[in-house]
Amino acid sequence: MSVSKSVVPSSSFGLIVVVGLILLLIPFITYWVYKKRSKLKVTSLPVWTGVAVFIVASLILEPILHAIVLHPAANGSIALANDHPYIYALYGAFAAGIFEETGRYIGFRYLKKRVSGFQTAIAYGIGHGGTEMIMLGAMGMLNMFMMGAAVNAHNTAILSKLPSATIRSIVDNAGTTVANSLVERVGAFIIQIGLSIVVWAAVNYVGKKWLYSLAIVFHAIIDMPSGMFQAGLINSEGIIIGLLVVCIVLLALFDYFVIIKKMVPTR
Repeated sequence: MSVSKSVVPSSSFGLIVVVGLILLLIPFITYWVYKKRSKLKVTSLPVWTGVAVFIVASLILEPILHAIVLHPAANGSIALANDHPYIYALYGAFAAGIFEETGRYIGFRYLKKRVSGFQTAIAYGIGHGGTEMIMLGAMGMLNMFMMGAAVNAHNTAILSKLPSATIRSIVDNAGTTVANSLVERVGAFIIQIGLSIVVWAAVNYVGKKWLYSLAIVFHAIIDMPSGMFQAGLINSEGIIIGLLVVCIVLLALFDYFVIIKKMVPTR
């Protein structure tokens, strides 16, 4: 079946809408539940600090560096990804790690004199990770919905600008693509909270600044498989999700045994 005659099923549109709403609501529900159930005082300042840091570090500053270093072509292709895929994946992973963790470090330095306590790390992580979930996850679902509508309307003005593989993915594998996106975004949200705990400890405990550097390395390791997938070095999204789950478990264990159990006072 040619792309021009492809049709996205109505059930796929429904799934996209449902997952988009879930991704939109998760950050708000998480903050509301944590604030209600936590025995510690939770304020909104860390949340908004996390929102601001993600926007500035990931949506403004990091793309500027990418534009300078990667020089993407008009069709979106990147020479570095084609010629040196491993270097491309390594660059992308560490660029994200340095920008986000440095922004996170600055954010917690700002918060240190204004709010205190372990709940600051969680609230900041919800703001930082929640913004990522909404901007990349929920908005990604909106983009997918619009692309699907363009396919069904046979809008050649839009379809001519999209890779045929992207169109085919929406037509034939929308359910799998949406499900994978949901798992990846939820996993990323959890990781953002976990990394926030690491950098919070780096800022608030004497002699623990090395945790900031470790957070950058953690972040780069977590992002590396996605960069390899974009560069064509990994072809299975199942592998990406499997590695993501492993990273979540390892980061959770590190947070609990190295930071929460040893540093966070119990009440």
